[in-house]
Amino acid sequence: MYQLALYGKGGIGKSTMAANISVALAKKGLKVMQVGCDPKHDSTRLLLEGKAQPTVLDYVRNTPIGKRKLEDLIMTGTEGVLCTESGGPEPGIGCAGRGILTTFDTLKKLGADELDVDVKIYDVLGDVVCGGFAVPLRGEYADGIVLVTSGEFMAMYAANNIMKGLGNFDTGSPRLIGIILNSRGVEGEQELVERFAEATGTEVIAVMPRDRLFAEAEGNGHTVREMFPDSKISESIDRIAQRIIDVSEGKAQCVYPHPLDDGQLSDLAAGREIRPPSGNADTRDPCGGCRKCKRSIRDSRIMMSCAAYGALAAYMKLNDYAVVLHGPESCLYFMDTSRSKAIVELYGRDIFDQPPTHKLRCTMMDDAVSIFGGVKYLEKALRDSIADGNTRIAVITTCMPGIIGDDCISVIDRIMKENPGIDIQYIPADGDIAGEYTDGFMMAASNLVHSIDLDVRPEKGYVNLIATSFYDLHTKKHLEELNRMFGNFGLKVNCRFLDETTYDSIVNFCRGSMDMLLNDTANNRELYDMIALRTGRELFPVALPVGLYDYEEWLDRVGKEMGMEEEAEQEMRRIEAVYDAFIKEHRPRFEGKSVIILNKLSFNIDWLIDMLLDLGMNIMKVAVQVSSRKKRTEFVSRHLDIIQQDYDSEMFKNDLKGMRPDLIISDIARPDDGIRFARVGKIGFGVTPSFEYIEYVENIMRIPVEEGWKRGGMS
Repeated sequence: MYQLALYGKGGIGKSTMAANISVALAKKGLKVMQVGCDPKHDSTRLLLEGKAQPTVLDYVRNTPIGKRKLEDLIMTGTEGVLCTESGGPEPGIGCAGRGILTTFDTLKKLGADELDVDVKIYDVLGDVVCGGFAVPLRGEYADGIVLVTSGEFMAMYAANNIMKGLGNFDTGSPRLIGIILNSRGVEGEQELVERFAEATGTEVIAVMPRDRLFAEAEGNGHTVREMFPDSKISESIDRIAQRIIDVSEGKAQCVYPHPLDDGQLSDLAAGREIRPPSGNADTRDPCGGCRKCKRSIRDSRIMMSCAAYGALAAYMKLNDYAVVLHGPESCLYFMDTSRSKAIVELYGRDIFDQPPTHKLRCTMMDDAVSIFGGVKYLEKALRDSIADGNTRIAVITTCMPGIIGDDCISVIDRIMKENPGIDIQYIPADGDIAGEYTDGFMMAASNLVHSIDLDVRPEKGYVNLIATSFYDLHTKKHLEELNRMFGNFGLKVNCRFLDETTYDSIVNFCRGSMDMLLNDTANNRELYDMIALRTGRELFPVALPVGLYDYEEWLDRVGKEMGMEEEAEQEMRRIEAVYDAFIKEHRPRFEGKSVIILNKLSFNIDWLIDMLLDLGMNIMKVAVQVSSRKKRTEFVSRHLDIIQQDYDSEMFKNDLKGMRPDLIISDIARPDDGIRFARVGKIGFGVTPSFEYIEYVENIMRIPVEEGWKRGGMS
């Protein structure tokens, strides 16, 4: 079977050409099938005596999978030509390009590829350049391409774009048969189109005059080839049909097009001599279509998770908010499963007294919804959520509603007007279109920041904790340490922004007299910048401390803020004595030993550097290996003078060979090189967790190097 795709600008006459060519081929004894790929579904009308046929997309929408039959989608027209139409969604709703993909998939599953057909013609809209309408350009669907154009600039512009698209789907063999000029009566039209054909490396294979016979035949629901078989138009159509046959039999050749750049198109339109291309305009794959070589992606902006997931994670931290995820079930599965796995792990370690409960719904968008629009599903999900008694709801969109253009705002506005007292926050995260996880989290946080009541007055002794992740406070041990630190000054936590909390806690954020970062990271500072912009408040200058020196600075600052300098000094003397005793006891195991610290610096490790120096270790290198999957962020450290930034894996390998340290400490995967390895991560707050970590490293140091199976990460 030979497959032909006719492309052209909307309204240029390609459906008329396709129907006439189908009849001409059929009259030459070939079995022909014509597939209309235009949402207005009028491609086969002239083959069916002016009648419109049911479309594949309407059929898919209304017929269950188990009851679908190929014969319901195909009608037999003039000269036995088999006819089918893709159709499309309602204007302004859904994605017609996705509809083309669904049409092809549906026809294939129902057995269209097994039909007894010699030639299959796809009639495709050409001034839309999305992937859906480009499907017929792919090698498995089109052996040859014919472009239909007039002498009008936009028609040739569309034809030029199709040539570019053809290059993106190169099969290793040329596929452009040529151009059909469907005249519009523009002065100098034929000469202009022939110049365009020559400049792009192809030819005009037929010129269709602007003739009343077309209107007369179409008025009667027939093709010119059928009603006026002896006309000159029919002769030209027969020549096109024969050219297609010759190409299919190898008697005529196709070409690789050379589409024009913008400057060349301007020259063509102005009647000037067409300048040389500004770059390599040859769309042919330099490898001749070979796909044997592997191509690697070196883009440093690869995302591990999308913005929709980040927004979902933010709202799932509010126990009194319901979330409607507007997207496919697969998105819900991956997002909720990822989160559930983390929570299950935490529950397994007996961290929470009982798991928090959340109210999460998904609109379960599928292929049909992506074509026909999903606002009705969103409306139903919102009404169901309200019926369950939820008064605060967050709507988070994924890629699909963003791509197809669902008007979510109108639905939300209507629901809120119909239900006074219901608050619905909208986060158009649109999956990875809006960015990565952190971008979506910040979008959600920005919404919540605007819920803060600025009239609430601060109360001394209440503290707000700020972070994008509160993992460090999700163990009883860490909570006990924090409560002990705060207990020295009678401090209480007012709001955790953003952790397992409530909407009212966020509303009363300003009740806190101090705002402290949980960790001093770029993301946490970005989060607080939004709070500061909204409230005009200032961040407490020291984050929750880790290690002796940060803890002493924190004690000093809090003591002065609370007017409790004596209590702060008393705690400093106590912890210094404990610290000195610990260092004295453990120094013999570490003194004189060498270490390389390799870190992504997603958290501060100053406490670790301080302790290793106090223990007498030789720190050979502290290096930062920035992940290629994350954007570069500045970090804060008092040891910047000894930290090597932009460190890569090759440098690490070379340093291991040259330095051969006694120990490697890293938050990156352990190298298999016979050197002791200790993993480092977030450890909590205060001084006690740093002691526990050093004891863990000491155990690693005791293990003989050859017993590699005993080496492992910190549990």
